[in-house]
Amino acid sequence: MAKTWKTAAIGALLAVFVAIAAACGGPKADVTIFVMFPQNSPFNKSEELKTALQSRVGESPTVDFNISPMFDLQKMIVEIAAGENQIFVLPKEQFETFRQEDGLVPLDDILKKEDFPDGVSNGKLIAVPLKDSKLLKDAGYKGDEVYAFITVRVKEQEKAKQVLKVMAER
Repeated sequence: MAKTWKTAAIGALLAVFVAIAAACGGPKADVTIFVMFPQNSPFNKSEELKTALQSRVGESPTVDFNISPMFDLQKMIVEIAAGENQIFVLPKEQFETFRQEDGLVPLDDILKKEDFPDGVSNGKLIAVPLKDSKLLKDAGYKGDEVYAFITVRVKEQEKAKQVLKVMAER
């Protein structure tokens, strides 16, 4: 019985610490970008990318990067289902799966589909291939092709589009 009480007390104490840490996390960014690079691509320059992108976007909307340290399909599915990220940057193979699902936000109002033919599906631009992105090139990314897109679940689609447009700059 004493062991159960101690376990419960430790659990309660940990819950309090987690709540305090979450409350002290600072303001949340307007647009969070989840990035999962292809396998064997140890590219994790989230602070550099955040600083570079924020300087190009301006003061608002604020941005943050959530870069997965390794390629993991289960993590990708959880991140998409959780709905906490506004822009997703995933390898071409995973983008091709989402292309077929018809759950991506059209980008024709902010970018020309002729400029990004690989991101067109059913006559609409739904993703931006980032192989020629100035943002990634400047950060030193030399890996396989990745695509940036917004899912229809995103609430602040206009802010996400504003950031994605900057990410697409060559």
